[in-house]
Amino acid sequence: MKITDTRIVEENLFRFLIQLEIMRAIRYQNYVTLLLMEPDQGVEDNSKLTDLAEILHEEIRGTDIIGRLDRTRFGAILLHADLKSAYLASARIHSRTKDYFSGNNNGFTISIGGACCPSNSTDSGALSMLAESMLAIAREKGGNSISFPNGKESA
Repeated sequence: MKITDTRIVEENLFRFLIQLEIMRAIRYQNYVTLLLMEPDQGVEDNSKLTDLAEILHEEIRGTDIIGRLDRTRFGAILLHADLKSAYLASARIHSRTKDYFSGNNNGFTISIGGACCPSNSTDSGALSMLAESMLAIAREKGGNSISFPNGKESA
């Protein structure tokens, strides 16, 4: 997959980096949180995805990692972020996206799912599956929401 924005890593590198950061978090007894974000509706216009990527860059720290996992799905690796701080970052991203697209692109909303190491799992595969599950729960609630395994949910 070709990515034109060099600040966003491609899927294979992103998957490698989540494994690396989980090992680092375990070794140094820190947290790392995986966020998955996806539009709630089909996106035909790539400019919306470009705008979403820019919002992600503005709302997360410069040391965190953003990846494009497929055509419409983004992931973020939040370093040294426990569930509480990851939820707050997710809420900022969600709110900013909602505000940005409310006027000129009605109907464009995102759902966010997240999971934290070591709070939820220390295995990258299990953490990824849990984040996927949380994203699915956010979407099943009708979309435009955030879901974490600790019960923190928002619409």
